[in-house]
This record gives sequence, structure tokens and C-alpha cells, in this order.
Amino acid sequence: MSAFLRSRAKVIALIAGFLFSVVGTLWALLVTDRLDGQIQQIAGTRTANAVQIDRLQRLASEYFMANQQGDLIFIMGLQPGANRDLAASVYQGNILDRATPVRTMIVALGEENQLDLNQTYSTYRALNDQAKQNFTMENFTRLKDNERDIIMQGQARADDLANQNAGLDAVLRTKQSQQSRNNVLGVLAAIVGSAALLAANLIVEKSGPEKSGPQPPPD
Repeated sequence: MSAFLRSRAKVIALIAGFLFSVVGTLWALLVTDRLDGQIQQIAGTRTANAVQIDRLQRLASEYFMANQQGDLIFIMGLQPGANRDLAASVYQGNILDRATPVRTMIVALGEENQLDLNQTYSTYRALNDQAKQNFTMENFTRLKDNERDIIMQGQARADDLANQNAGLDAVLRTKQSQQSRNNVLGVLAAIVGSAALLAANLIVEKSGPEKSGPQPPPD
């Protein structure tokens, strides 16, 4: 290879190495890092949804357990010969047990703007107070209906969030697959750039030191 061709090859290799290095850097900044941010955002949303789903389902489970106990207490209190004062006292305690998950559910749904927090809580509190003050089937039924509506709304919200997470899972898998390809392309660009720079160094070493100026005559 003539000195001219070696010089041209060295320049081409240096330019190629520089260009591929720049491409690899820009690829990481403009594509890989941006997609990483999107993946983290989606994963964060999915995690928040999962936490809320668990919270809503747990509150519903707590309510259903207390509600079953309340039904049994109320029925036993209506039996002939039952001590109504004692039954009413136990029933009021059960109302308090049911109130905890219901109130927490109202707050949880209100935080997500799924209901009017003040209005819903005011209505529930009024029915709750009536049921505690007057031990009747009518008050018992009205309170249970209101509680059921609130809990069912919470369960519906949990289902919506679960559906959202299913969609997010599909998007997340797609973006993670894209990121895997992006990482491979970035590595390939770095390898090609390094190989081009190495080729330039080898060309320089093979060509030997450049000779310049007049050479002294041999002895």
C-alpha cells in the first residue's frame, strides 16, 4: 500500500471512528435515556395502581367480614326473648367496626376524585348516626345499602385500575423490547467506532515513522 493510500485509509478510519462514537453518544442521550425515563414513569404508575388496588380490596374484605357479623347480631337481636338492650349495644359496636373501612374507602375514592368526599361522608355519617340511635330494620337497611354502594364503588375502581395495569404491562413490554434493541445498536456503534480507531492506529504503526526533510547521504 502506498503512503498516499495509507494516509487516506488512516483519515477515513479516524473519521469513521469519530462519527460512530458521536452517533453512539447521541443515541444514548436522545433515544436510550429518553426511553428509560418513559419506562420508569410507566413502572411507577403501575406500582401506584397496584398499591391502590391492594388498599381498596383490603378495605372491601374488612367491611364484608364486619358486615356478616352485623347481620348475625341484628338477626339475633330480633329473636323472641332476646335482650334488645344488649343486642343494640353489640350492634352499635359492630357499626363502629364497619365504619372504619367504609370511611377509609370514602377517603381513598375522594383522593382520586371518584366521588364527592364531603357530600358522601355527610350522607354516610347521618345514616350511621340514625342506625346507632334507633335500632330498627329500616335504619339498619338504609345504612347497609349506603355502605354497600360505597364499597362496590371501591371494588369497581379496583377493577378499573387492574385493567389499566394490564394495558400498562403491554406498553411496558413493548418499550422494554425497544430498549433492548436500542442497547444492542448502541453497543454496535461503540464497537464499530472503537474498531475504526484501532484500524487507524494499526495503519499508523504499519506505515512506520514519517520521513520528512533531506536525508543524510550514506557513509
